[in-house]
Amino acid sequence: MHQRDDPHDDDFPAPRVTWRVPDARRLPALEPYADVVGRVPDVMVRETVWDTFDGVLAAAGVELVRGEDGTWTVDRGEGPERLADRSADAPVPELAVHLRGRPLTAVRLRDTTTSLLVLHSRDGRVRAEVADVRVDEGSPDEAVLRAGRWWALADDGSGHALVRGVERALRDAAEDADTDAGGPDTDGGGGGAAADRAPVPRLAPLRRPSTSHRPRSGTAARFVVDALATLRADLVRVDPLVRRREPDAVHALRGSLRRIRSVLAVYRGALDRDASESVRRSLGAVGRAAGTVRDAEVLAASVQMLAGRAPEGLVDDATLAGLVGRMGSAHGDATAGFDEVLCSAEWFSALDALDALIADAPPGPRAGDAVRPFVERRLHRERRRMRRVRDAATRSADLEVLHDARKAARRLRYAIDTAGGFDGAHRHLGRLRRAQASLGDGLDAANAVAALRHEADFTAGVLATVGRQRADRRLRRGRELLAGL
Repeated sequence: MHQRDDPHDDDFPAPRVTWRVPDARRLPALEPYADVVGRVPDVMVRETVWDTFDGVLAAAGVELVRGEDGTWTVDRGEGPERLADRSADAPVPELAVHLRGRPLTAVRLRDTTTSLLVLHSRDGRVRAEVADVRVDEGSPDEAVLRAGRWWALADDGSGHALVRGVERALRDAAEDADTDAGGPDTDGGGGGAAADRAPVPRLAPLRRPSTSHRPRSGTAARFVVDALATLRADLVRVDPLVRRREPDAVHALRGSLRRIRSVLAVYRGALDRDASESVRRSLGAVGRAAGTVRDAEVLAASVQMLAGRAPEGLVDDATLAGLVGRMGSAHGDATAGFDEVLCSAEWFSALDALDALIADAPPGPRAGDAVRPFVERRLHRERRRMRRVRDAATRSADLEVLHDARKAARRLRYAIDTAGGFDGAHRHLGRLRRAQASLGDGLDAANAVAALRHEADFTAGVLATVGRQRADRRLRRGRELLAGL
């Protein structure tokens, strides 16, 4: 007779159906449905939940768990995610955006006890497994604070009569439990596809109640606070990716910072001006540091692109490799410097200030205005600003003027994105995006030309010539798009 020694064995599917069991009822007798019922000795797994002494991670809706084997998992509300193996006591880089220099400590112990029945059909095959899972959780120094219990059914997918009978028996036995066997339960178990769920049900992470002050719905202050909360979530999501040096993560972080600053600038008056401007300045300093990294990255990519557009035979491969290598080293130095910025008190203070602005929502002079007329007035003002910058840019080829026009187009686009359906300007988003992209391409090419002119060799001269031609074309197209706004 086959018996499973490990209820976490990956050779058998994860549970297909789970039932949340709110009391101490026993499993129904399953012997009538199976030829052989194998019983696996109980397995108990102990985990430690980590947080700061004041529950910063719980407030952010994040649960950090360390298993007995030293592995770390983090649950941000979408299920546990295993973190990279590390020997340190805490996987700080992934959570630094929440912790901000605060030390971690063990705040709760969690014991998961699994009793497993292995059900064989008459032909000796394992057709199903039924797990009785209990989770007990408490602080390291106190008794159990809360507990959870589940029944879980996994099967071989054959639709065998044994499986149907067992599922019916479990459902009938758990029918007065407040769950739906075909859908997710309310505390971390549930049905659905096995790939959507951890193999063993677990208690949902504790969430510390929010203490945020919510302005009245339909007001300008509420509109701005909601927009900032959404953008803050994007910022928190991207920060760990930057620390892991994921591709385009710095670009995404820089974009999130710009969007937040644009919302604070365009929709002034909804929140206290001093608090808003303080946050804008703090985030702007970090954004400029991110810009240094991004500019170095774009410069190296631009040189490679120009080499691909140069006439055949005019670019020496060895010289090009040296150019790209030096620019890659500059990018590496900028990245290392930005890593220090992300671990600095300045970055953590900026995040604290943003959190306080969202949580406290200090009112500005227009805080109580109805949202629709407030948004329309602010967008009208921003469009007038865009027209002034556009008129200057269409008459000038000065790179600074064109750079200002690109920033104005981007700020207006972000403001319209935030407004959603409040204003008909969303029809112009595509044109704004194309103008911004054309000017950006042209300015990137112009910056590459400026860098190449410092290189005293023939290959750099060829690339600079190709770059000048591209910059002229793209900037001319950008001015044409601006004129049509």
